[in-house]
Amino acid sequence: MKTVIWDYNGTIIDDVHISVNIENQMLEERHLKAGYTLEQYRSLFCYPIIDYYYKIGYTFKEESYEQMAEEFNQLYDMHFHEAGLCCGFLDKIKESTAKGYRNVILSACEDKMLKEQCRTLHIDRYFDDILGIDNNWAGSKVQMANDWMEHADADPKECIYFGDTTHDLETAHAIGVEKCILIAQGHQSMEILKETGAEVKSSLKEAELI
Repeated sequence: MKTVIWDYNGTIIDDVHISVNIENQMLEERHLKAGYTLEQYRSLFCYPIIDYYYKIGYTFKEESYEQMAEEFNQLYDMHFHEAGLCCGFLDKIKESTAKGYRNVILSACEDKMLKEQCRTLHIDRYFDDILGIDNNWAGSKVQMANDWMEHADADPKECIYFGDTTHDLETAHAIGVEKCILIAQGHQSMEILKETGAEVKSSLKEAELI
């Protein structure tokens, strides 16, 4: 059976503008350099996410990364209603289900929050599995992906992986999935994604389910 593995933030849900606004608000409240544009954010964002926060001025001497992440998630939850679905997602997921493919979300979003958001967006019905991590700190998805592949008995050669960051490519390679398509409408720039040598598209509309 063909399987399509989907990242969530920036691939399914169009939430980048929310993240940028929250980041600038939190930086300003801490008297750090703020006012980052969407383009600047996309050029700075990276994994591990804590490295991104060091880039934009956090030191975590007066607060921990975990405390900062909790505040970010509280603000994100308040603004979640401002997010929509990424361009091309609905057509692509409907095409995938019509072909009889299995669809699964692998996200660095906290599991309970992820499932609640998918229900709110009315997209949960399209997915066979919706998997998030067990904390709010947006860590690596590699172990979760490995565990799911083993549990689902999925053949990596029969998988397609859609993501919007270099970490998605890293995760795909870690589980043996060669067909990874990065979508440059999320949290990292087209330039950064192209540097990986992966297949990169401007939106899901351009991606093919082969």
